[in-house]
Amino acid sequence: MKKIMPVLGAIFTLMSIVFTRYIVSKYGENSRIIIMAVAVGISIIGFIGIILSKKYLAALWVSLILIPLVVMTIGIYLDNIYIFYRGFIIIYFNTYNDKNNKNKRIN
Repeated sequence: MKKIMPVLGAIFTLMSIVFTRYIVSKYGENSRIIIMAVAVGISIIGFIGIILSKKYLAALWVSLILIPLVVMTIGIYLDNIYIFYRGFIIIYFNTYNDKNNKNKRIN
């Protein structure tokens, strides 16, 4: 399963880019807000499911990705590029800290 995950991630990323371009071309720029709101809603439902299954460590990791997604959605809704980029910066710091922690645990 671990060997297939990067391929699935790439496939779903490309599919989401094509889907987003199709929806935006059909409904206009405001449809990006709807797409992000649906993504946040699905993520929150998944987050609640993880908490109900009592996998608290997994819920912690999901919250590290969910928080920047919410910040980016608010940035798109308010049409504020600075708030949107802060969400990207939060994602960068989350992944950077995770890589540093993994290196410290191995050594």
